[in-house]
Amino acid sequence: MPRRGIMAWTNLSRWLAHLESKGELLRITEPVRVELDAPAIADRLVKGGGKAVIFENPRLPNGEISEIPLAMNLFGTHDRTLRALGVKTNSEVGDRLVKLMKPDIGAILKRPWKGFSLLKDALSLPPKKVRRGACQRRRLDLDLTKLPIPKTWPMDGGRFITLPLVVTKDSKTGEHNLGMYRSQIFSPTELGLHWQIHKHGADHAAAWPDGKMPVAICIGGPPELIFSAIAPLPDNLEEYMFAGFLGRKRLKITKALTQDLMVPAEADIVIEGWVDPTQTRTEGPFGDHFGFYSLTGQYPVMNITAITARKNAILPATIVGQPPMEDGYLGEAIGKQFLPILKFQHRDVLDLHLPLETGFHNLAIVKSKQRYARQARKTCIGLLGAGQMMFLKIIVATDEDPSDLDALLDVLNERVDPNSDITILDGMVADALEPASTYENLHSKMIIDATKIVGSDPRSGSPLEGSPVEAAPAWRLGAEDSPGLSDTVIEEIKKLDDIEDCRMLRSSMLVVSVNIENQPDARVGAQWPNDKARANQIEKINQLRKSIWQLDSEKRLRWLFIIDNDLD
Repeated sequence: MPRRGIMAWTNLSRWLAHLESKGELLRITEPVRVELDAPAIADRLVKGGGKAVIFENPRLPNGEISEIPLAMNLFGTHDRTLRALGVKTNSEVGDRLVKLMKPDIGAILKRPWKGFSLLKDALSLPPKKVRRGACQRRRLDLDLTKLPIPKTWPMDGGRFITLPLVVTKDSKTGEHNLGMYRSQIFSPTELGLHWQIHKHGADHAAAWPDGKMPVAICIGGPPELIFSAIAPLPDNLEEYMFAGFLGRKRLKITKALTQDLMVPAEADIVIEGWVDPTQTRTEGPFGDHFGFYSLTGQYPVMNITAITARKNAILPATIVGQPPMEDGYLGEAIGKQFLPILKFQHRDVLDLHLPLETGFHNLAIVKSKQRYARQARKTCIGLLGAGQMMFLKIIVATDEDPSDLDALLDVLNERVDPNSDITILDGMVADALEPASTYENLHSKMIIDATKIVGSDPRSGSPLEGSPVEAAPAWRLGAEDSPGLSDTVIEEIKKLDDIEDCRMLRSSMLVVSVNIENQPDARVGAQWPNDKARANQIEKINQLRKSIWQLDSEKRLRWLFIIDNDLD
């Protein structure tokens, strides 16, 4: 672990040397294809909690060996992300930020030396300009195809840079933004920039005056840069400043050679160019979260003007797909480190958990203060508008430890009445990568209130004076156990067509495994709205759902999960 008070890693090579010293780095000297083979190895490593890997002789699609090695699975465990951030606890970064945002003036006045660490953090924020960066040691051929950029999944539209640090700037203020938007190779001198409409890069493009907008894609550099690019920072805190804050040392930046941008001096590779925001090209498809291919779409084309690299450059990459994946560990680390900031901004939040199993941006479980009726629901609504949390599909409020998923099933079973505890918000903002949305960038959201009923709630039997009493089932008030399905009904459900097995998770919670013929074909998944197999699947599921509800004549089943894989 690097000593406190100095920048954690400075560059990617130091991080790799640390991993190697701990026996956590695998070097493969045999040539390995960057198309499919290298990602397949990395996939197996991350799913097994394995080592980071460097492919020292990556084979390009034309059969040549790239002079630049390819590194993958650099952050593929929980412990590794902590060390990459240079911290020992899950909240250390957020705790430091809160102290910087709201210093304890009284304590500092009494003991001035307590302010030294705050001063040091503040002094680390502004980036340091240098005349020439290590990233500009070499000028490479203007040919993107010579870089060991992987193609991960068979139906990907091409090769994608998957850990790109995309630099853009505000046309009026000149403030720089560092974002992570996948970048597809279109030709030796052209890249597709997948910046979604909600991202700062897209903001800069939308506001850019007529003409060429400068862009740089930086690859590699210290881990602080990668975490800064994906961190949910407030608008007044630039990523370059946050990277310096993470490492407790000002980040070195340098002027790009061909574009009016400042780039990280310690990056491994810098791709410089420009885009015309009005000109787009079809980008994708791309094998994405949970085993779905994200659809093709129209995105800006980056025209390359220079490619530079440090002396011993290494190209880092990642893969996304069915969890657990490396991006899940990155997201988990950011979520936990920024929890103190979230609690500072939303004072009703006591704790929050984003389960890795759901990809860390689909489900949030929040423990909220519940001093008055429906306070937890107010908290949930506020969180759905907080930065990247706007992409959540489901948010659950609970009184229990939000990281205890067994306890979550208990409260869903015992404290959720679908008639009064579930709120659906239709037509809300969605992630452009969301595979289940009918419309791009739009979907519904669900708020589930699984908290205890407080005394002032109309359902409590003793609401505030002048308020009518609302009826509530005895089990919802905690007066009796939650009723469940009878064994007879369960056996009848098992006899339904297409059902392979079913199991009660809790008394009101049933999960069924189905085997529906003519499942959608992944090869035409990008056109699923017109896919007959997809329509057949939806129809069969709807029929099953109706049949199951009809068998439950006593209306005891409140949660029904239909899956297409083994129950175990």
